[in-house]
Amino acid sequence: MSKNVLGVQANFLEPDGITNETSASLIVDGKLVSCVAQERISRVKVDGKFPHDAIQDVLNQAGITGKDIDVLAVPFLHPKKGNYKYFQAGAKTFMDTGVFLGKLMRKSLWFSIYNAIKGEKQHYFELDGKKLALDYCDHHKAHAASAYYPSPFKKALVITLDGGGDGLDGSAYVGDGNKLIQLFEVPHFQSPGTMYSTITLDLGFKRHRHEGKITGLAAYGDPDLKEMGLDDLILYNEKKHRFVSKRVAKHHRNLYEKSKYFYPLLEKYGKEKLAAVAQILLEREVLKFVKDAFNVAKSKGYDVNEVCLAGGCFANVKLNQRILELDECENIFVYPAMGDDGLSSGAAFVSYFKNNPDASKEDCEIADTYKGAAFGDSEIEEALKANNLEFERFDDVETVIAKHMADSKVVARYNGRMEYGPRALGNRSIIASPFDQTINDWLNKKLNRTEFMPFAPSMIVDHAKEYFPKYDPKHIAAEFMTVTYDVNPEYADKIPAVVHIDGTARPQVVKQEVNESYYKIIKEFYNLTGVPVVLNTSFNIHEQPIVYSPQDAINGYLDGDLDVLAIGNYIVKKA
Repeated sequence: MSKNVLGVQANFLEPDGITNETSASLIVDGKLVSCVAQERISRVKVDGKFPHDAIQDVLNQAGITGKDIDVLAVPFLHPKKGNYKYFQAGAKTFMDTGVFLGKLMRKSLWFSIYNAIKGEKQHYFELDGKKLALDYCDHHKAHAASAYYPSPFKKALVITLDGGGDGLDGSAYVGDGNKLIQLFEVPHFQSPGTMYSTITLDLGFKRHRHEGKITGLAAYGDPDLKEMGLDDLILYNEKKHRFVSKRVAKHHRNLYEKSKYFYPLLEKYGKEKLAAVAQILLEREVLKFVKDAFNVAKSKGYDVNEVCLAGGCFANVKLNQRILELDECENIFVYPAMGDDGLSSGAAFVSYFKNNPDASKEDCEIADTYKGAAFGDSEIEEALKANNLEFERFDDVETVIAKHMADSKVVARYNGRMEYGPRALGNRSIIASPFDQTINDWLNKKLNRTEFMPFAPSMIVDHAKEYFPKYDPKHIAAEFMTVTYDVNPEYADKIPAVVHIDGTARPQVVKQEVNESYYKIIKEFYNLTGVPVVLNTSFNIHEQPIVYSPQDAINGYLDGDLDVLAIGNYIVKKA
C-alpha cells in the first residue's frame, strides 16, 4: 500500500537537465491534493528546469516532507526501454514513408543497446534525506491516467496525442473501473501535433507555446487544400492505427527550421489560410483516429460513449468541440493540465493504482483545478504595504468587484488557491464586462499580447444552456474552458467581447459549489446588468506565467496598468 505518491515531471537523468514544462503533483490516499508547474514559482514561462521549487511547494501545501513520501513517480520509461521505443518508431516511419531518420535512429539504437548491456540500472532521488527509487511509466500512459482517473466517468475511451514522448505520438486506452486497458499505440515522428507546432513556427510564433494563436487565426481563413497541395499532407491510416506523413517525418530532421511544406506557401496564401489548413487537417485526421479507437474498443467488447483526452493536441478547443459532436460520443473530459505539465499527476495516478490495485477510482475524481498555493490576509496586507499601495478591505468584496465591472472597469482578480494548468478559472484571472468588443485589442495591447481569439466567457451554470444550446450540465469540459460551443445567435450580440468571428466561444461554466466567490461575482454582475457572463483572461503579462504570489499579482496589476486589483478581500484601485 502507498499513501503518499509524489509525481514529478522532470529530467532526472542528466545533471542540470531540462525537459518540457516541469511540475510536481501530490496524491494522498488517491486524492489529488496539490499540483504546481515550476514556471509559476520561477517566473520563467514554460520552465523546463528541475522543479525543486514545485516539489517543495506541493509538500508544503500538504504539510508533509519528503520523508513522508512513499513513491516517487516519473512520466518516462527507463532509458533502455525508451530509446528502443524511439528506434521502433523510426523503423515504422521508414516503412511508412521511406524517410530514414539517420542520426535519431542511430542514437536511439546505440543507447538502447548500451543500456541493455549495462543492465537496467535503477535510478534514485534523495528528498529530505530519504532515498526514493524512481517509479517509471511511459509518457503516454501518464497522459492517459491524467485524463481518465480524475474524470467523472466509470468507463470511457481514453485518447492521448501530442508531439511525442517515449517513442510515441499518441495512444488509445479503455478506462474501466480503476484499470487502464491499452488498445493501441501511435508511434512517433508523424504526428499532427508536430504539424501544428510547425505552422506555429512558420508563422513567426514559438513552438510549444503559441499554438493557441493559430487556433484563433484559423477562423479567418478558408483555403482550398487541394489547390495548395496540402490535402494529403498528413493522413490517418486505420489499418496501421497511426498517422502517416512523409513531409512531417522529414521535418523531424530539424524541427527548428522553417518547414518545406507550409513556409514556401506563406507569401502567396497568407497566414490566415495556412493557419486554417493546419486546423482543418488536425480536426479531420484526429477525428479519424478517435473513430478508429471507438471501433477497436467495440471489437474488443467495450461499449463506451464517453471520451477522456490528454496531451498537447487537446489544448485545441475547436478540436475538442468536434470530438464532442461525434455521433459516437456523449461527453468528453479534457484533463485541465493537458500538456506536459500534467504528466506529474498522470504518473502519480499510474503509480498509485499499481501499488494500490484495489483502490477506488472515485477517490481520484476532481471537481476543480484549484490545487495550487493560497496566501492569507497577513501575507496579502504585507505585500500591499511593501508596495505603498492604498487599499480597503471589504467583507462583501464580490459585490464591489461586480460594480466595478458594470462601470466598465478591468479587474485583476487574485483569490484563494491557484489553478493548475494553462487556464485561469477565476482565482488568477483578469475579468471585465463582455460588452465592449474593442477590449480584445486594447487590453491585449496593455498586456503585450498578440491574440486572434477573443477572451473567454465565464458564466454561471444557471444560464449556460441559454447561451450555448448544445451545452449539457454533464459537460464537465466546459467547467475548465477546454471546449468551444456555437453561441446562440440571439445572445451573441449581448456578449460580443467573448464571441469569435466563427460564432463560437470557449466558456468556463461556474458552479457555486465549486467556486463560491467567483460564482457570486458573476451573479452580482448579472443582477446589475441582466447578463450572467463576464470576460475572463489569465492574470499575466505576455510571455510571463500566470501570477503565483501576492507580489506577482501586484506586479501584474501595475505592469498591465489595470483599473482595479481585487486581491482576496482587498481592493486596490487607481486614484
